[in-house]
Amino acid sequence: MKPLITLKNISKEFIEDGFHGMTALADINLEILSGEIFVFVGPSGSGKSTILRIMSGLEKDFKGEVIFGESIAPRDFSFVFQQFALLPWLTVAENISIGLVARNMSARHVKERVNKELKRFGLEKFGNEYPRELSGGMRQRVGIARALATDPKVIFMDEPFSELDSFTAEELRKELLRIWQNPEWIGGEARPTIVMVTHIVEEAIELADRIAVLTPRPGKIERIVKNGLPRPRELRSQAFYALEDELYRLIKP
Repeated sequence: MKPLITLKNISKEFIEDGFHGMTALADINLEILSGEIFVFVGPSGSGKSTILRIMSGLEKDFKGEVIFGESIAPRDFSFVFQQFALLPWLTVAENISIGLVARNMSARHVKERVNKELKRFGLEKFGNEYPRELSGGMRQRVGIARALATDPKVIFMDEPFSELDSFTAEELRKELLRIWQNPEWIGGEARPTIVMVTHIVEEAIELADRIAVLTPRPGKIERIVKNGLPRPRELRSQAFYALEDELYRLIKP
């Protein structure tokens, strides 16, 4: 299988006052396959979010090369941010519709798709509310609904559940997996590729097909660990704990 996204010799240095500053990433090489859930873990400051921004095109200033498969283009990407990133002057429905309007869809199709996402995420009663009127969990539901509304082939997620309480985060992870395993729910014929950053090892094991462990700054890939645990994953099994122990040993503070 050809990789969907390939990173070759990626390095990133942040320049301070015109002089050489902090090196965030050094010589990152990896391939991400179509339809997999690929998760980055590592100590704070290891460059996890920077890699995500480079792959998604949000970060332009770096060394190295990002190569995409022939079947995808930037319009096929969606991004779910840690801090919700909703526009406060737009309603819930209007926030979800942003990507659809940008694709010049008809008003009827936009309304139909927004209503579908509102229903999927239990937001039917909140379509005319504003983000400030919602809880953190509800706001992140809106963020994920917005990301899925455009039928993306690749979904980038930067610690999407870290601001939520454990119960809400668990619920949204399960919903994400259900959608990923049933791509026809979002209008796709194949599973979307999900590339995610998390600092929670248990979350990575629950979701990922493969897990990249980064070293302390400057971030390099310590190891890519294949997660062969069958789905749905038993979070209290001996195999789960064994993989958790392996990842904790690899993550250096």
